[in-house]
Amino acid sequence: MTTEKHKDELTAIEDVLMIGYPNGIWDSVNNMPIFRKGTTATNPLLDYNGKKEIMIDIAAFPGSSGSPVLIFNEGGYRDKKENTYMGANRIIFLGVLYAGPQATATGEIIMTPNLQRPISVSQIPNNLGLIIKSERILEMEDLFRE
Repeated sequence: MTTEKHKDELTAIEDVLMIGYPNGIWDSVNNMPIFRKGTTATNPLLDYNGKKEIMIDIAAFPGSSGSPVLIFNEGGYRDKKENTYMGANRIIFLGVLYAGPQATATGEIIMTPNLQRPISVSQIPNNLGLIIKSERILEMEDLFRE
């Protein structure tokens, strides 16, 4: 979970790791999910579009919803005050992926003497994902206590 301490450390662009099952893909032999790396696309300290969300730059496909997203630094990182922590690992739970914008690609109608082909429409991921911030998950805890 992001804490007040983390707010002093985090920069606008952080390395992230997402653990999930994109398009239902997983390692069935070893019973393991798929790990994907990316970066924050919006500042994790700000609420994206006024909501407690963060946009990340990662290959997020259908089936990835519900995947945990972590800031993941292995072997060192730099904070926003430009302090360098060599040899240090950092793992911070940012939130959970729930959506991602997609572009639509359309074909063209091809006319032949006796055949009209329909327009083909495909959804193309923008390799961006929206995550619900970890603090929203803590808010749910109160709902379960009531």
